[in-house]
Amino acid sequence: MNFDKIIVEPNGSLTTYRITNRKEGAKMRLATSYKMKLTGDLKALETSLVIYRQALTYLIPIINDGWEDLSQYEFANQKYNQIEKWVHSTQTNQAQYDFDQEFPKFPTYLRRSAISKVLGIVSSYRSNLANWEANPNGQIPKLQLVHYEYPAYYKRNLFKNFDPVHQTIELKVFKNGDWVYEQYGLKQSDCTYYKRYLAGKKQNVPILQKKGRRFYATFSYEEETVLIPEESIDKICAVDLGLGTDATCSIMDKDGTVYARKFISFSTEHDRLHTQLGRIKRNQKRGSRHNKTLWRKVAGISQNIADKTAEAIFEFGKEHGVDVFVLEYLDFKGKQAVKRTHFWRYKRIYKVLTQKAHQYGLRIARVNARYTSRLAFDGSGRSKRGREIAPETPYTLMEFPNGKIYNADLNASYNIGARFFIRHLLKTVTVTQRLALEAKVPQVAKRSTCTLSDLINLRSALAVLTTETQA
Repeated sequence: MNFDKIIVEPNGSLTTYRITNRKEGAKMRLATSYKMKLTGDLKALETSLVIYRQALTYLIPIINDGWEDLSQYEFANQKYNQIEKWVHSTQTNQAQYDFDQEFPKFPTYLRRSAISKVLGIVSSYRSNLANWEANPNGQIPKLQLVHYEYPAYYKRNLFKNFDPVHQTIELKVFKNGDWVYEQYGLKQSDCTYYKRYLAGKKQNVPILQKKGRRFYATFSYEEETVLIPEESIDKICAVDLGLGTDATCSIMDKDGTVYARKFISFSTEHDRLHTQLGRIKRNQKRGSRHNKTLWRKVAGISQNIADKTAEAIFEFGKEHGVDVFVLEYLDFKGKQAVKRTHFWRYKRIYKVLTQKAHQYGLRIARVNARYTSRLAFDGSGRSKRGREIAPETPYTLMEFPNGKIYNADLNASYNIGARFFIRHLLKTVTVTQRLALEAKVPQVAKRSTCTLSDLINLRSALAVLTTETQA
């Protein structure tokens, strides 16, 4: 089974995972991106970017008008060739449009990059239009002619001589009325990062990007890693993400034995976050609605907390030699979440942890999050929590039906790990064995009611069933 999993980071970096075989010898192609700041004649880069976007505006109505003819072709390369015949003249072809006159000496691969981008724009418009015609709700889709896209600089035609040692790169730009190669400088920190982490990976073509007044060359890099086989999974790190405590981790094996536990909390960063939120609150009381700088600080602090949490989880699991990191599947869509969750970047934690784990060939899994903090891990049933016990009891504590007081986040991490191993174990047995096990341990038939005690009972029932089968 082949599928792609794409992760887009908030800073613009892109991570793509392709798993070619999910079980034995699972190989994953990991693609990451890194942007390098450019120094030099930035005015030439600005001019080149403006010309590229003007070319997009020129090509959009051409491709849209000829969409019926392009639809006859099955492959994208055939469409590219046909469009080039329309706009570019050669010794054996006379162009139908004056693209060469409007954009003289336009680089070949930059033209092909623009054609590829415009094909996607027009294809999206045509698809939206067809959907609207089938169900005409709302306004009719419009074809926008102005797009703020960035070009891909293909190797040996648009960029060359990438030299991290001398910290230079040559890019083709429009300067003094012609397209010429111009040398640009790279930051020393970017080159050091490349030599330390990216030198052994396959480098793809860069994309020219602009952020503010700065220009960047964003390179993508590919590497292959082999995930640990599913049948070799023995030890996991079960993680419960929370608001009071950033993360609660437990190291657990397939028998339900807990080897280590850790509470991860960055109180200093949370104090900084609450300080900035307090400043915003005071400004809003005075009538100020524009607090962009403060909100930007809040976003940066919350992202920093998420990154540090993911790093701490990974280091804890790596220290104990785990094979899988198991988290809850959290989904707040359509729910009235408390205000504090607006600054809780649990998705960011999952994405960063996923990237780190896959780079080392480790797996990531998620389980049903329902009742992990409510059901006692010892199987005694639904527990009381916080004020349900007493008015002054903190929400981090819970009371089991048998009267035992325990940490709710730690209890949840036990149940998270147990649910993973229960699911993993039931996938390895036959249908007949599974029905027999579910008859002996009914709780495992429903994912939202599994606890650590159910895992222990399931392992015992499986051992008895195996003995009876062999006998």
